Amino acid sequence: MAIEVLPAQLYALATVLDGASVRAARAGTAVDPAPVGGPLGPAVLGFAETVRTVGGALAGELSWLGDVVAATADSWMHLDGSLLPARGAGVPE
Repeated sequence: MAIEVLPAQLYALATVLDGASVRAARAGTAVDPAPVGGPLGPAVLGFAETVRTVGGALAGELSWLGDVVAATADSWMHLDGSLLPARGAGVPE
């Protein structure tokens, strides 16, 4: 089974993944860990820590995936270029 994806589409996907990584990192800091009084205090602090951890981990994975997608596009561009005849060279008949 062949899947045809143009390198430009892969670069666009890598850009989207990079943006998602930035948003995930911001989401990890969105929950205010300010002290909450009473019996909910420890639960709120634990929740804020979990959100920060998950946001950071997700940001890292999305960033890695974006880098891999961009590297794949680079590789395909290089491969395509190596398969084409040199500019000005005649194609044998």
